[in-house]
Amino acid sequence: MTDRDTPQGSVLLWAPVALAALGILVSGYLTLKRLTGGSLACTRWAQCDLVNSSSYATIGGVPVALIGLAGYLLLFGLGAVAVQAQGIRRRRALQAGFLLSVGGLLFSIYLTYLELYVIQAVCSWCVASAVIILLLALVGGLNVRRATGPDAAQGPGR
Repeated sequence: MTDRDTPQGSVLLWAPVALAALGILVSGYLTLKRLTGGSLACTRWAQCDLVNSSSYATIGGVPVALIGLAGYLLLFGLGAVAVQAQGIRRRRALQAGFLLSVGGLLFSIYLTYLELYVIQAVCSWCVASAVIILLLALVGGLNVRRATGPDAAQGPGR
């Protein structure tokens, strides 16, 4: 029985795929609204349109939401590879996904700083994306640890 065959191993391997899919929905919605205009559906306490239309919502003319969408699509693909692969290929996919999610988390921290201290407005969609990328980094770290730890070759009976 491999680690992937255990319920815990299966959930941990599938979690990045599910989380990345949520990220695709959130960043896809933000990208669509940024490119086509119109107001974002937003909570009462947030000012989503102010954040999404600010000068900080693009980098070199590319919407930040589109950059996020590309990142989540890549994380989804890496997660899908990790679910299907074995051995070194799985470890490499998990490591790449973890590194990408940590990079995304650092970028998200920077964007949250801009929201709070520069724009002085919060976007609930951006908060959702920040939580998703945080969870992706945490789960990614757990998956890498399980796949590369000293007991990884022994499987679930550690």
